[in-house]
Amino acid sequence: MIGKLLFLAAGLLIGLLLARFLRGGGRRDLTAPPPARPPMPRIGEARIDDARIDDEEIRELIRQNRKIEAIKRLRDQTGLGLKEAKDAVEAIEARMPR
Repeated sequence: MIGKLLFLAAGLLIGLLLARFLRGGGRRDLTAPPPARPPMPRIGEARIDDARIDDEEIRELIRQNRKIEAIKRLRDQTGLGLKEAKDAVEAIEARMPR
């Protein structure tokens, strides 16, 4: 019975040490500032002026009443989320002459 308990304790100890080793081992400095994150685009200005966006293609899709395709195309070009891309397409549409 004692042998089984020692075996269990040794297994737990090895598991804890292995988990600590795989996580990086060292302690984190909690006083250090958090890593910098890229700023999130604000609603309505979701990287509309980004050079990667083919603005004319988006405008043409909007003119053809293919707004969903315009949103999909914008998401493919920029990596924006659905809400941000929708807001960006609506902002482009609002700036277009009628």
